[in-house]
Amino acid sequence: MKLPTGASRTVFIFAHPAGHVGAPRYYTPYFEEQGLDWHMVPMDVHPDDLAGTIRALAKSPSTAGFNLTMPHKPAAFELCDEVGPAAKFEGVVNTIRIESGGKLVGESFDGGGFLNTAREAGIFDPERCTVVIGAGGAGRAICHALAAGGLKRLRILNEVPGPVEALAAKLRGQFPDLDIDLEARFDDAGLCVNATSLGLHATDALPMDPARLPQDCAVFDIIAARRTGFMEACAARGLKVIDGVAMIRHQLPLQTAFWRGGI
Repeated sequence: MKLPTGASRTVFIFAHPAGHVGAPRYYTPYFEEQGLDWHMVPMDVHPDDLAGTIRALAKSPSTAGFNLTMPHKPAAFELCDEVGPAAKFEGVVNTIRIESGGKLVGESFDGGGFLNTAREAGIFDPERCTVVIGAGGAGRAICHALAAGGLKRLRILNEVPGPVEALAAKLRGQFPDLDIDLEARFDDAGLCVNATSLGLHATDALPMDPARLPQDCAVFDIIAARRTGFMEACAARGLKVIDGVAMIRHQLPLQTAFWRGGI
C-alpha cells in the first residue's frame, strides 16, 4: 500500500471515541484497487466540535469526503444541505460528499450494506421474522432496508422505549403491509441483528441471551472492531454468524461511488 503524498485525498472517519475504528484497513486498500489516490484517516471528534470540524475540512481540496460512525450520524444529518432518500427516512447519515461551493450532501449506506451482506450470506428470508436489537442510527437504517427489501415480519427491541416506538410508527406509515411488533421474544426469529454498540469492548454485556434463539436462527452483529462475546456465544451454539466486517465490505463500493458523485 502506497503512502499518501501532497497530491493524495483523504476520507475522514469521525467517531468519539475513535480507538476502536479499524475501517482504514479495508477502505484504503479498496481505494487503491479502484485506482484512487485516496486514504482513510480516523479522527476522534467530540460531538460539540463536529460541525466546525466538518466545515473546516470541507474547504480543503485534499478532502474527498466524510464517513460518520457513533455517535455522529444524527448530528451529521442536520449539517447536510441535501440528503438522499435513505437518510431522509432514517434521519441519519453515515456518508457525506462535498460538492461545488462547499455544499454537503449526505446519505445513509448502513442499510444497503447490511441487506446486500445478508442476501449474499443467504440469511435474509422475507418470510421469517427478523429481530433487530437497537433503534439508533444503525438500527433505523437496518430496519428501513429490511422493510424496503420485502420483509414481512419485523420485531424491534430497544432499551429506551421512545426511539423504538417512533421508528415503528414511521415504518408503518411507509410500509403498511409490514407486521411490526416490539415484544421481547425470539422463539420465531429467522434472523437476529445486534444493531447496538454492545460488543465494542470486552466488558460489554451481551445484547441478548443466545440460548433464547432458535437453532436455525442466523445472527448478524454489526460490530466490526472485534470478535464479540455475542458472536462467540452464538457460534458455540452452532448458529450462523455474520459480522460487521462483511457489512463494511458491501458498503465500500456504494460509498465510494457516492463520494465520486456517481450516486
